[in-house]
Amino acid sequence: MPVPSESSWRYPGWRIVAVCHLGVLVGFATVFIYSFSLMVKPLQQEFGWNREQISRAFSLAAISVAICSPFLGKLFDHFEPRKIIASFMFAFGLGLASLAWLTPHLGQLYATAVFIGVAGTGTYQLGYARVVASWFERRLGGALSFVVAGSGVGSLFFPPLVQHLIATYGWRHTYLLLAALPLFVGAGLTLIFARSLRANPAPAAGDPNAIVQSQGATWQEAIRARSFWLLAFGVCCISLSENGALAHLAPMLSDRGFQLGEAALVVSILGGSSLAGRLILGWLLDYLEGSHIATFSLLAAGAGIFLLAHAGSFRSAAVAALVAGLGMGCELDLIPYMLKRYFGLRSFSTLYGLIYSVFAVAGATAPLLLGHIYDISGSYTGILSLLSGITMIVALSMLALPAYRRGGSDASTLATSDSILTADTGVST
Repeated sequence: MPVPSESSWRYPGWRIVAVCHLGVLVGFATVFIYSFSLMVKPLQQEFGWNREQISRAFSLAAISVAICSPFLGKLFDHFEPRKIIASFMFAFGLGLASLAWLTPHLGQLYATAVFIGVAGTGTYQLGYARVVASWFERRLGGALSFVVAGSGVGSLFFPPLVQHLIATYGWRHTYLLLAALPLFVGAGLTLIFARSLRANPAPAAGDPNAIVQSQGATWQEAIRARSFWLLAFGVCCISLSENGALAHLAPMLSDRGFQLGEAALVVSILGGSSLAGRLILGWLLDYLEGSHIATFSLLAAGAGIFLLAHAGSFRSAAVAALVAGLGMGCELDLIPYMLKRYFGLRSFSTLYGLIYSVFAVAGATAPLLLGHIYDISGSYTGILSLLSGITMIVALSMLALPAYRRGGSDASTLATSDSILTADTGVST
């Protein structure tokens, strides 16, 4: 019986996508990130720590992810990802559960945050993107968009859920309940169902999987390519802009006289628009050039943040959030999609880890930068205008990305990747 095409919902790869979506939904990118801010006040009241001390734990976890991503990506390129992901998912759950036994010693909080960051590296899109990329060619953009949308879906319902759990059971029991998600949902589903179609770290002679694993660029070849650095630069700029704006959006609007409910609604509009942008633009990647999608994404994010920086009314802020969200939603689709198109699967996860490290470091730096500028000037307008302007200028540089061939078999695509790399670097592979 012939296997259905990727365009059919009967294609088995879509079941893998659903499992990977759930994995991202219960991993670090959702459970830890969207619960942390709600834990700040309970921890402050329990132990007397100030907000800077507590926030430092978040930064430590984020930096741990940035440092570990390239190394873990290399493991994903050489071994079956689902086993590694499941192991890290289990460790991540244990790290979350251990927060229920925090003591007044800040060192314990920081050590646990580092552990959660290291374990969490294996639970975000990095490994799942590798699994999905092995199943899809013609509908890769749509498949990746649904996987990374797991964190967007979580951003909509995790904050109210966590707030309810804290109010009902207290913060310690809330951490235990949250830990159950990666422990009993993410780890098991991933291990059983998230199989790579062509993952074979040591293919036998004559095995067609050997072609997929051996063709494409090595990471050393890829980092000499102009396209790699254009992608990294674009990701850095959009991360600085969006994470800086997100971290300070509510207080910025409050400073301008917005009511708490209005500020919260603007944040919700931004989150909903980001989720929609992630799905729509990811789907369009299968039909339009990725360089054009990247240009639109950066332009929309930059323009929206500029409008937010100057918004003086709820209506103008809502429109700005809608525009910014459409652009912000796509960068996590673009990274794995473009990496596979340009460099193939050979060093896919290693390269993804390198670029995600850029994204994470920029994201961790941006809130601190905006906070420092605000303390000096008393305003966010100037720095946000500068960052948004840089983002829109960089958007135009995305048009310099080389063209690639969409669709076709993996072997032909990887051969095309080799030819793109040769043209991009001038070095034959």
